[in-house]
Amino acid sequence: MKSIFHIIKYKLLIFLKLNSEISPGYLFKALSSSIVYGIFAYGCYFFTMNSMEYLLSGVNIGAFLFHRFIAVILFIFFITINIGNIVVSYSTLYKSKEVFYFISKPISFTKIFIIKFLDNFFYSSSTLLLIVGAIMLGYGIYFNLDWYFYPISLIGIILPFMFTAGSLGAIILLIVLKLSSKIGMKKVLTTIGLIYAISVLSYYFLSSPAEMVQKVFDYYPNINAYFGFLDNDFLKLLPNYWVSDSLFWISKGSYERAFPFMYVNIISSISVFLIAIFLAHKWYYKTWAEYSVSNSTLKLKDKKDSIFNLKSSVLNGINESIVKREILLFFREPNQWIHLLVMLFLIVIFITSIAGIDMTILNAYNDYFRTAIYVAVTIFNVFLISSISIRFIFPLISLEGETFWKLRTAPVNLKDLIFKKLAIYFLVVFFIGQIISYFSNFHFPVELAIIAQINMAIVTVALVSLNFGMGGIFLNLKEKNAIRIASSQGASITLLLSLMFLIMIVIILFVPVFNFFQEIKNGYQVSRVNLMTSTLILFILTSISSFFFLRAGFKSLQRDI
Repeated sequence: MKSIFHIIKYKLLIFLKLNSEISPGYLFKALSSSIVYGIFAYGCYFFTMNSMEYLLSGVNIGAFLFHRFIAVILFIFFITINIGNIVVSYSTLYKSKEVFYFISKPISFTKIFIIKFLDNFFYSSSTLLLIVGAIMLGYGIYFNLDWYFYPISLIGIILPFMFTAGSLGAIILLIVLKLSSKIGMKKVLTTIGLIYAISVLSYYFLSSPAEMVQKVFDYYPNINAYFGFLDNDFLKLLPNYWVSDSLFWISKGSYERAFPFMYVNIISSISVFLIAIFLAHKWYYKTWAEYSVSNSTLKLKDKKDSIFNLKSSVLNGINESIVKREILLFFREPNQWIHLLVMLFLIVIFITSIAGIDMTILNAYNDYFRTAIYVAVTIFNVFLISSISIRFIFPLISLEGETFWKLRTAPVNLKDLIFKKLAIYFLVVFFIGQIISYFSNFHFPVELAIIAQINMAIVTVALVSLNFGMGGIFLNLKEKNAIRIASSQGASITLLLSLMFLIMIVIILFVPVFNFFQEIKNGYQVSRVNLMTSTLILFILTSISSFFFLRAGFKSLQRDI
């Protein structure tokens, strides 16, 4: 353990040293980052307070249903962290140059695994902790909890929950790589994908939120009591239920009843981490060695299979070369296409989960709630596109790496080359955005569905421009790992700006959509002017921001490197 703490100590010292250079540019970035983080943290706090006020005081769903709603969100949160750690851990444990460096030192592979896993977990969780911290602040203030709630919730609830998800991701990665050497990667990934899909669908089937609401309201007006006896026995074994039950009893001021759930949560996280270490001791070196062999054999493939030897397409020579280059670079990196498949899988789950939204709208008791549903769907759609953009657009320029100087000195128009490179990714993101928007909005009236398609097109341009520009501003040509670039401070700031952009969309859309539903309800002639006006306002604002960030991105190409 001494060597582990020694390495962690100097990694922290290196981090502090690299981030202690004082210059006007550094101070400006630090100040801008602090402002953005502060505004976003306050936004999360404000949103949490108002949401709780609406659900608990306005709609009056009761404390138990509110915390079961939290359990559903936590389940999605757990799956997201878990799948994300599978992809990110593959990159940090098997692709990182630092691993090759550690191998040359007297350090066991188990210790290397522990160091890289902890490095990866805390590096990629900083923004999530900021979001969760702001939410917990709003939660604590709403229920008027004491100051010690915050350290207890962080140490006893949030961190163990996230650590369990991350450790489980590392375990699944080791199992996948171990089995792939015997039965093939495609079969293993297909099986894992099916297991995740079945797990998600089974969770929603067993939890049955609509049925739970009906059962709890049978006890009205005593809906603030604990109705754990209504839960499925299997679901009580899941970490998200431990967290939601802990929070439920803490909100009631009963820490002694919350302690057993926190205890199980902590013990579970430690146990899963120890299992990950045990499997790493058994398999990490073997899987790493197998990965190295498979990586070298890929280079020995017959050149006839190369994408560069495909017959010419309708594109001209330069454009065809750019397209082939991007396809080759994308698919030769497993962490790129695997992460894309994971995101597409989550998108399919999202679209499937809202397949019954038409019934929800029909049963909505007021226009405000219908509007909230429409806006919520829009927010989820935009957030998915934002996530894809941050993951694949933000690192676009940085992934050129230290060989970027070759492009700078080559007899080519660098701006035109990067623009064509960006256009390839933009078309993919744009297509995904339109598909998401169509399948998630076709339940709504046709006017709203059409507006949603137009708005999604506008927003996609804005988000791609934002990520391209911010990727240029926070250019890092020394980092070859796309996932780490997409988890950097610059990417975190970009995510926060994207979420602020979401707030702007809510402000622009809410009133026109609310008026639209009211006109339908009252039998008035539906006016589409307000909807088109909101779209026009969105178009103008996004055009300005897109111009600014695209300009910033292309301007970064001229920066000294």
